[in-house]
Amino acid sequence: MRKLLLIQALMAFAMPSLAQVVVTGEVYDSISRKPLAGAAITLIRAGKPLAFSHTGRDGHFEVRAKTGDRVQVTCLGYRKKSAPVTEGREIEVPMARKSFTLKEVEVKGRPVFGRQDTISFDLKRFASASDNSLKDVLRKLPGVDVEKDGRITFNGKDISRFTVENLDLTGGRYNQLTEALKAKDVDRAEVVDHDQPVKALRGKVFTDDVAMNIKLKPEARDKWMFTLRPGLVAAFPLEETGPQGGADALQIGKRRQWMYSADYDRSGNDLSRNDLVIATGGMSAYGKGAEVKDWFAMPKVTSPIDEERVRFNHSINVTAKNTRKTKDGSEQRITAGYLYTDERQQTGNTSVYYFDGDSPVETDETNRFRVRRDHLYVDFNHNTNTPQAYGNEYFILEGTLANGLSTFGDNGGAAITQQVKAPELHARNTFTRLFTRERHSWTVYSTFDFHYAPRKMTVDGQAQGLDNLLYYADQYALLTLNRRFVTHRYTLGLTAEHLNLRGSHTHLSAYAMPSWQYRRVATVLRLDVPVRWETFTDRGKNYLDASPSLYMNVKSGRRGEWTGTVGYRMTTGGVDSYAVDSYMSDYRTRVVTSGIVPRQGTFSAMVGYDYKRPVTEMFMSFNASYNYNHGSAMTDMTIADGQYLLRNVTRDWHGQVAQAKALVSKGFFDIHLKTRLDLGYTFARGQQLSGGMVTDYRSSVLSVSPEVVFSPSFGMFTYRASFAWNKMKTDDTDRNTLLDWTQRLAYTQTIGKVDISLSAVHYRNESPAGQPVNTLLADASVVWRLKKVRLSAEARNLFDKRRCIVTSYSGVMSATNWYELRPRELAVKVQVSF
Repeated sequence: MRKLLLIQALMAFAMPSLAQVVVTGEVYDSISRKPLAGAAITLIRAGKPLAFSHTGRDGHFEVRAKTGDRVQVTCLGYRKKSAPVTEGREIEVPMARKSFTLKEVEVKGRPVFGRQDTISFDLKRFASASDNSLKDVLRKLPGVDVEKDGRITFNGKDISRFTVENLDLTGGRYNQLTEALKAKDVDRAEVVDHDQPVKALRGKVFTDDVAMNIKLKPEARDKWMFTLRPGLVAAFPLEETGPQGGADALQIGKRRQWMYSADYDRSGNDLSRNDLVIATGGMSAYGKGAEVKDWFAMPKVTSPIDEERVRFNHSINVTAKNTRKTKDGSEQRITAGYLYTDERQQTGNTSVYYFDGDSPVETDETNRFRVRRDHLYVDFNHNTNTPQAYGNEYFILEGTLANGLSTFGDNGGAAITQQVKAPELHARNTFTRLFTRERHSWTVYSTFDFHYAPRKMTVDGQAQGLDNLLYYADQYALLTLNRRFVTHRYTLGLTAEHLNLRGSHTHLSAYAMPSWQYRRVATVLRLDVPVRWETFTDRGKNYLDASPSLYMNVKSGRRGEWTGTVGYRMTTGGVDSYAVDSYMSDYRTRVVTSGIVPRQGTFSAMVGYDYKRPVTEMFMSFNASYNYNHGSAMTDMTIADGQYLLRNVTRDWHGQVAQAKALVSKGFFDIHLKTRLDLGYTFARGQQLSGGMVTDYRSSVLSVSPEVVFSPSFGMFTYRASFAWNKMKTDDTDRNTLLDWTQRLAYTQTIGKVDISLSAVHYRNESPAGQPVNTLLADASVVWRLKKVRLSAEARNLFDKRRCIVTSYSGVMSATNWYELRPRELAVKVQVSF
């Protein structure tokens, strides 16, 4: 009996030690990446110190610990840092240096520095007195670029999540916020590579997403900031003169944020960008939903040059946004907006098609259109995000009224009037819950989507209507298992899609998505094998799609990483591919679907390399990809007397695309210089069916895009260019290479509180006959900066150019388009901030 009691006592004492494992870690300087020897290591369990150690000469240490413990690291001259213990994973502890004062000399950090996957930019040191908004400062950052639509990229990748003070005020619609935040109020920008927004999945599920967080200066937090922007656009002729402007109110805090904004524009700006979701990372929590097909061609402003130079508009946009953290740590956000646009454009087109065995077919068209659109939306999001659980509830309700009126003409033909009406009511609700245990987690997901969209097109009094009633649902359950270095994920789900359009059409699918991820130190491998069974109940058709893929990410040192993917994807069309047997998509194009459900397979392979060295402001990326596509259905296009007939037929086809891209961005902070170079090459092979005969075509595009931004204290010089060589060839024809370029040059001279700017853009486009067409546009502006007031005047299109002509290749087609430009005009604006 005594022996039994002794054995039980020994086992009780041994159990804690059996639950512990040896955990290794490394401590290093966050800037230089050098290992730190002699750093003190303290093991913390339940808030109390349990064991002590120190790092060796190589910065490494070992402790016996278990999941849930923390290690605390201290080192002379560095800030104290703690990190969680995760069984089977090495702990990396980057130590940040302390800023200290020595004999009235303050030692500051670098303007750009990195630690692990986070790169921080000191915006105060990049901003100048002439910068008005956050967007102006972001354009100066090495590795960062701001696109025309407000989209922010870092080292060639789109920012997938944008926050301010770690709160998402806009729900991905951040373009307006980057304009409203003033340059004088921002402190720093943090870019997080491999961002995982779900805290419960951090360290378990690897991503390639990139997030950006903006920190404000302490004095700018939690206070209301108001801005008024009254203005006037004086056009020539003067009857187009009218007012414009806007106002916004903004309050940004760590727990509560508000934004109200109103804009009225008539100078060509696209206010719809304010409501555009451009940060889509984590959008799976909002639900993907379904979309109603655009059966009829609604007119839309398009241009190969800056769209604001060809858009004639009257636009109004009003938005309200609020987000806050509750006492339990969850986050709530509500967003509402209204957009009204009245846009006009005049264009002309000459298209030439080169089909094998036939003479080139030419069509001509002029189009003067006006489209009016009303869009009203409100969405709500409630989010709980902790290391133990994740939950998200999202709801959106939106309505749209669109009315487009076009007048078409050709050489000698009578004018044709076409009107397209496209109202739509849309609602979607998405529910997500994730529950974690020590070594596994469960996720349940549900989304419901509804669309009511009656479409109508009238051509010279002849009407055609298609009333869409669309229901969509997606439900799945996901089990995640963590086994040392391997994460298992198993998903089972069902989707249902029902379309009422000239009858009832139902599409059901069941899917399974097993995934295995191996992650250890600097290597991530992931194998995905999704399988989907598709059935179309009204047609009695069933299909099985399998899409296996392999992903690899390997870090090469502390500055670079390799990424590679290879896989095969099989997709099946939806109910809208056969719901309507025949219809006119515009006044001259008839589409015959023939009741075919298209299927397509794609083999793809990609390899990429990213290099980031923040301490030297050097960022580089390279990727090369290859896609081989094949399918079972083709579109037979025939053209007769200027009328198009597009008929879907059952016929095998194949094509391939090879691409290579490279980007280098280098900053020189000491001389306020940013340089960037983009290189790209695309080669494509494809097939076009016409009259039962297949035409094989090949095309290639080589592009070179340099950029220089020089911003000393006395002004700013900017040069951006894009050079492209475009080649197209078929079996019977070999078109000449088109050399096109766009070169932009701008200079701003600062004299005291006055900024005088001159800018010019040169468009050079080559015609198929080899004759270049040149268009030179120039602008000038002056800004007077007072304490709380900015007075500005801008003269646009100084040379009063009224038309731009551009030729391009696409498949077997050569298209020459002309666009009417806005006339010379003067825009005057007053900005008052308080």
